[in-house]
Amino acid sequence: MLLEKYRNTLFDIIIVGAGPGGSICAKEAAEMGLKTLLIEREREVGVPVRCAEGIGINGLREFIDEDHWLLKRYRKKFKTRFVAPSGEYLDLHRESEGAIVDRKVFDFELARMAAENGAIVVNKATAIAIEKQEDKKSIGVEILVDKQKIKLYAKILIGADGIESNIGSWAGINTRPKKNDLHGCIQYNVYSDEIDNETLEFHFGRETCPGTYLWIFPKVDKTANVGLCVKAEYAKHKRAEEYLNDFMARRFNKYSILTTTTGAVIADKTLEYISTDNLMLVGDAAHQTNALTGGGIINAMKAGRIAAKVAYNAILKNDFSEKVLQEYDKLWKKKQGRVNSVFYNLKNFVETIEDELYNKTTSKLSKLPPEKITLLRVMREMVYSKPSLLLELPKLFTGI
Repeated sequence: MLLEKYRNTLFDIIIVGAGPGGSICAKEAAEMGLKTLLIEREREVGVPVRCAEGIGINGLREFIDEDHWLLKRYRKKFKTRFVAPSGEYLDLHRESEGAIVDRKVFDFELARMAAENGAIVVNKATAIAIEKQEDKKSIGVEILVDKQKIKLYAKILIGADGIESNIGSWAGINTRPKKNDLHGCIQYNVYSDEIDNETLEFHFGRETCPGTYLWIFPKVDKTANVGLCVKAEYAKHKRAEEYLNDFMARRFNKYSILTTTTGAVIADKTLEYISTDNLMLVGDAAHQTNALTGGGIINAMKAGRIAAKVAYNAILKNDFSEKVLQEYDKLWKKKQGRVNSVFYNLKNFVETIEDELYNKTTSKLSKLPPEKITLLRVMREMVYSKPSLLLELPKLFTGI
């Protein structure tokens, strides 16, 4: 067992979870000279894929210049289509570039980069318990690997173990989302001659996907990720799979389903506390997802970078207490946390929009030149068309 040789080693940092946040944290911690261990419970990093795989190029460029893991790059000429419940649509003017990543390759490459920079990466290794130390000079983590248990120690432990995270709750952090902020999701990878490989589609409406949206993200060769998320309130009446199947029957005359992915998204604000003695949480484990879109790749990478920097400074001080590690909370809030609070409030705002307003707005704006139609223009028109929504606007900027 690979970890056996490290039984008596005190790591500077142990990271649980080799998603984008965990791998970036491991890569950058190792680059700074920290003795770093990254563990992943799955037998293959990046599998299974539970993601629509959309990403913004500008955000990606903060970390990586390479493009070989991009399946599709959406430059400004590609269409982003906003589809109202009536079926009428708007092609939005793009302000920035996006892409579809191959998450299996992307996550694998990030973990490889962490290893290349000196981190030790181990798969099929599951954290099953943590052990706090009274002197706060280290923290123990019990790991199950190859049906054997081994306890390792680090000065700092990073929980990057996704929405099912146990690390935070074991440390006494309340990581449970509110019921309606946990959305059940399903996605098909679809082949159909009816897929337009040059157009991203976002569908809205109570019949299609109440309170959120349905996406069609083209990949290559007439394939696309088609999926949706449904919050608990609506899933009581109709399961996410039923919403998606009904949409598929309306949207396509003929199609094949190549893969099916199910999971959940936490559409919540960042947790109130994302650090404590000897420990920080990164990515979905800290509820750092964009609550409006459900996207979390870039946010997790930003958090992983910040966590690595804070860990490095704490190790220089030889102080791993909550008081020192709360610098992570402060830097995250400054970098992205305030914006995420606005997105959370905007998500709640969007949930109040009725089908009639989507239809009315789409019909009115469809008469404008394409370069004048932006997402901001769509939202602004909705507010103008229904003045009662003005009463909701101040809520967008509260609690940040």
